[in-house]
Parts: sequence; C-alpha cells; structure tokens
Amino acid sequence: MGDIESASAKIAIQDCAGNAETEMENSALNDIENQYNGLVNHIEGMLEGVKSTSSSEHCIFRVPIKVRKINAAAYTPRIVSIGPFHHGSERLQSMEAQKLCYFKKLIRQGNVRLKDYVRLVKEQEQRIHRCYAETYSNKLPLSGDDFAETYSNKLPLSGDDFLTMILVDAGFIIELLLRSKFYKLRDENDYLFNDWIFNDLHHDLKLLENQLPFFILYALFNLTFALDKFPRLLELALHFFHNVNKQNRLPNFNVCHFTDLIRTLYLPTSKRPPRTREQFKFLHTATELHEAGVKFKVGSSKCLLDIKFSKGVLEIPCFKIQDKTIPSIRNLMALELCLYPYDSYIIDYIFFMDYLINTPKDVDLLVQNGILVNWLGDSGEAANFFNSLCTEITVSSKNFYFSSLCEDLNAYYKDPWHMWKATLKRDYFSTPWRIASTTAAIILLVLTFIQTSCYCVLY
Repeated sequence: MGDIESASAKIAIQDCAGNAETEMENSALNDIENQYNGLVNHIEGMLEGVKSTSSSEHCIFRVPIKVRKINAAAYTPRIVSIGPFHHGSERLQSMEAQKLCYFKKLIRQGNVRLKDYVRLVKEQEQRIHRCYAETYSNKLPLSGDDFAETYSNKLPLSGDDFLTMILVDAGFIIELLLRSKFYKLRDENDYLFNDWIFNDLHHDLKLLENQLPFFILYALFNLTFALDKFPRLLELALHFFHNVNKQNRLPNFNVCHFTDLIRTLYLPTSKRPPRTREQFKFLHTATELHEAGVKFKVGSSKCLLDIKFSKGVLEIPCFKIQDKTIPSIRNLMALELCLYPYDSYIIDYIFFMDYLINTPKDVDLLVQNGILVNWLGDSGEAANFFNSLCTEITVSSKNFYFSSLCEDLNAYYKDPWHMWKATLKRDYFSTPWRIASTTAAIILLVLTFIQTSCYCVLY
C-alpha cells in the first residue's frame, strides 16, 4: 500500500513538474509571439501611413537631382515663381507685387467676383494637388542625403495659402498672355515687356518645376471671358511661344502645362510611326559616316524628328544652337524622364545627335551642310552641348525611336563599296584641280599603254 502511495506521489510530482515545464515553454512562446506581434503591428502601421508616390494625374515634377546637378540654372526660375516648388524663394520676391497687380487687372476687366474665382479653385483643390508629384517618383537612384539636400516630401503650401498662390499665379499668367497678344492692354510703363525681362519670363514659364496645371488656367480663363471676348487660352499660349511653333500648329490638342505644350510643338503633326523593338547599340559619328560615303542634307521639314535616310543621303532638319536652347531642351528631357519614359521623342532625338557628334569636326561638317546653326560660336561648345545633355540620362536600346534609321546607316557604313567610292571621290575628284590632274594622269596612262602596245607590235 505504501509503495502504491509512493508511486502515486512520484507521478503527481512528475506531472506537476511537467506542467510547470509546459507552462514555462508556453510562456516563452507567448513572449516571442508578443514580440512578433509588436513588430507586425509596427510594420502594419507604417504601411497604412504610406501614400503612393506615383499617380496617373502627376504631371508636374521636380527635376531628378542627378540631372539637376549638371546644370542647376537650366531648371531654376530667374525672376518669377509659378506653382509651389519655388514659391517663397527670396530671389523671386520682387515679382510677387507685380503678380498681384496683374491679377487685379484681370478681375476688373472680366467683371467676375473674387468669390467666384475662389469657389472655382476651391472645388478643384484636390485635383490640382494631385498634379504635383510631392515625392521623388522617377527611375534614377537617389540617396537620402541627396533627397534631403534639395527636396522635401510635401508641398511647401497647403490649404488657403496653396489656393491663394494658385489663384494669383494663374491670374498673372492669363493677364500676361493677354498683354503679350494685345498691345493696347499693356500699361504705359509695363517693365515686364522690356526685352531682357521678357526673355527671362519666357525662360521661367518653360521650366518643368515652374508650372500650373493647364486645366485650372483654362477654367479661370473661361470664367473670366465667358462671352468669347478674346481668343481661346491655347491660342494665346501658342502666340506667347510662337518662336517654338515652327510647324504652325493649330490649337486643337490637349496639354498638361506649358512645358508639355513646348514638347507637343516639337512632335510630328501627322501620325507617328510605331517604335520598333529592335536591339540598338551604336551609331558612327557624322565624320565617320561622311568618310563612308554618306551625304548630309538639311531637311525641309519643320519637325526636328523628321530625319530620313535614303540612297546614301541623310536628311536632318535644321537645328539652331543658342544659349536659350539649353534650358528649353533640358526641361523637355526632364519632363520625358518623369512623364513619358516610353515615348521619349526629345530624349531620343538628342541621343541621335549625340551619336553623330563627338568632336568639333562633326559639328563643322553639320554646320557646312546647313543642319546645325551654331550661335554658340565655338564648335567645341556645340559638341559639348549635345554630349552634356545625355549625362545621367539613359535611353532604351529596345525602344529607341531612331533604331531602324541607325541600323540602315550602320549597314551602309559596313559596305566596302561605299567606302571605296567615297575615298575615290574625295581623293581624286573633290575639286576641279584634282579632277583635271586625275584626268590628265588617266590620259597619260592610256597613252603610255597605247605607246607600249604599238612598240610591242612593231618590234
């Protein structure tokens, strides 16, 4: 009996020990689980607070830092800030009073209550906000330090301050376009139309970071001039940027903002051919192609992208290189990086020209044929213009707009007959004197042959 009780006691003790051990294991597991739960809850909280960095409505971007650092002045307004990205800059404060004056004149001539303007902008507030990419949202790598150095994650303004800025900037732009078109609307001492100031305004209104959504300009313009007193807003914008409208485009297309308008004016008016998916890697320089027999001819087309190659002749529309070309092209390329990565026509054009131009000798060749007009003066500067534009920008070798054209040029270059024919023409028939001397040498050679033949027959 005692043995049974002793055995029962041992079993009870073992059970208690086992239960205690199990409880300890469960407690340890619970502690680990609680740690996991804490981490899970922390990450879930982070994910819930995340807002998408991209939106289909984003159309106004900050220029990628690695691109901006190459030539910051090309992306920075000189005298006027438009939109939130450069608002409040001390350098640009002198124009704020002038913007208010222009807005005041617009209200008076439109006979529209200020409350109506405010109501319209307030109703569109969220849509306007969505047009601005508040965070860095493109393909280039960016360190946290670089990001903090230049950009913040949020727009600098919100609420009433944001709406006030949009309204004043929009009113200023509309009044500026009107005065640019109609001289009688200008004040007697309107200094904004002094040549150097007006040129700076032109520069500033082309910048990607210095834009308002076109739809809000359009809405405010139509509210002000509901009775068709003036031409449509897009007509006024085309007049303001008339020096870019080489193709005489009619105002029958949609744009996101002025930078997008400038890009549209460079694109072909007719239906663009589909992009090929051929792998493209390389194109010879203009000098190398010329030595292989390719002839260069200035194209008659007003569209820069209308480049053709047929029967050994490369036809390229005329392109003028001048100081104001640099910021304009750079901002168009930045726009395509952010908004049109798969339809980068301007980037592809610049890369094509960069392939052709490596040295001042390439520039001289294109200038001689009327393809380039170099207002920079020095051929080396012109070559550097194209070479530097492509720094920190990549082009897709499988989506290159000119890939078929480049393959045709490379195939022509590889044909030895073309090289031989070009060498013969260059070395023996390039000038009247060389033609004469070559002809004389051929005649002398023929006569010598005839004389030798006759001598052999006689003797």
